[in-house]
Amino acid sequence: MTRRWRTWVLVLAACGCIWAGWRLLGQLQAERYASTDPVRALRWRADDPRALLALAEQQLDSGRLDDAKATARRLLAREPLRGEAFRVLAEASERSGDPAGALRLYRIAAKRAPRDQAARMWLARHALQQGDHREALVQIDGLLRVSPRRAGALYPALVQLAQDPAFAEALAQALARDPPWRAGLMARLRDPRRGNPRAAGLVMQALQARGALAEDDYARWLDSLMAQGRWGEAYARWAGRAVKIGGRLPPLYNGDFALEPSNAGFDWRIRRVPGVLLQFEPVAGQPGQAAYFQFLGRRIPSAGLEQPLLLGPGRYRLDFQVRAQALRSEMGLEWQLVCAGSARVIASSDAIDGNLAWRRMAMEAVIPEAGCPGQWLRLVNPVPAGPAQRLEGQLWVADMRLQRVDAP
Repeated sequence: MTRRWRTWVLVLAACGCIWAGWRLLGQLQAERYASTDPVRALRWRADDPRALLALAEQQLDSGRLDDAKATARRLLAREPLRGEAFRVLAEASERSGDPAGALRLYRIAAKRAPRDQAARMWLARHALQQGDHREALVQIDGLLRVSPRRAGALYPALVQLAQDPAFAEALAQALARDPPWRAGLMARLRDPRRGNPRAAGLVMQALQARGALAEDDYARWLDSLMAQGRWGEAYARWAGRAVKIGGRLPPLYNGDFALEPSNAGFDWRIRRVPGVLLQFEPVAGQPGQAAYFQFLGRRIPSAGLEQPLLLGPGRYRLDFQVRAQALRSEMGLEWQLVCAGSARVIASSDAIDGNLAWRRMAMEAVIPEAGCPGQWLRLVNPVPAGPAQRLEGQLWVADMRLQRVDAP
């Protein structure tokens, strides 16, 4: 190759490098200013998509609707599937007095840009205004999936809307599909301070009718009603699902432990207590089963077995079978009946301690006329917190019966 040709090749190579460098510089500058100064970005790169979208949105914000439409169309000429450009055209159409055109364009925007939150928000509001709850929840579901942080703003609105039975029904249908935001919304519905009892009731009933109310949700719902002091409603909702042996519900449910405790509603609750082992086993000559406790020599405030009750004013008698083996403690164990809310102890059984063959024990309690909307029956260690709370040995409890013996 002659010297002249080598010179030309070097010149062309240098020009190519300069052109490529200039292109790269223009791209970097366009990316730098695309969001903050789109006009400047477009001077560097006339068809930069981010800068065109930012410019169109700025033009919308300033009310220059025709300019915004022109810029959006310019963006679509560059990227025909750009959903955000359709959203700009939709908003401009709405402001120009063309709601039908705006709806059509928003639908295109949401389809082509599923993560565009502004388009989904508009479609959700429009669907709610039209009474189309299912479509509104489709858009809200999309919003919560792409932006979980919106839950803080959307959950209160959903709770408020769920006071309408029709919306609650549609919401239950959406929740039945187990979206990722289900647990958060269910907790908000049950929340005593930020939820709404009517909305929670309607949604839970609709889920229950679909067979989509999980056992945990059911149990927490009943607990939330009791926490709000609505013991009567909690009992009524629990009673509809409870197993009725002999066709009725006794004041103390499952007192013979024949059924596995459900830890829900007005059935036995088993609380995990370190140092206590609890299981249920059959006992010869006893109906049902016995609750069998092993205490491992640790500080034990409670045996971990309790049941909420809904007793009206009057006198009641609790009797039960008990057996103990090498049960050693400072004051023994006792059953206590405690008023919900005030935590006032209204009755205590005799102490259970030492070695006992099977025997029947009893205690009586008077439920006052007021201030005791519900009660808790608990097996507790009455010793104050400290070293004296140590408890070891074995205990069996069986055939617990509670009956009303006298009106107040």
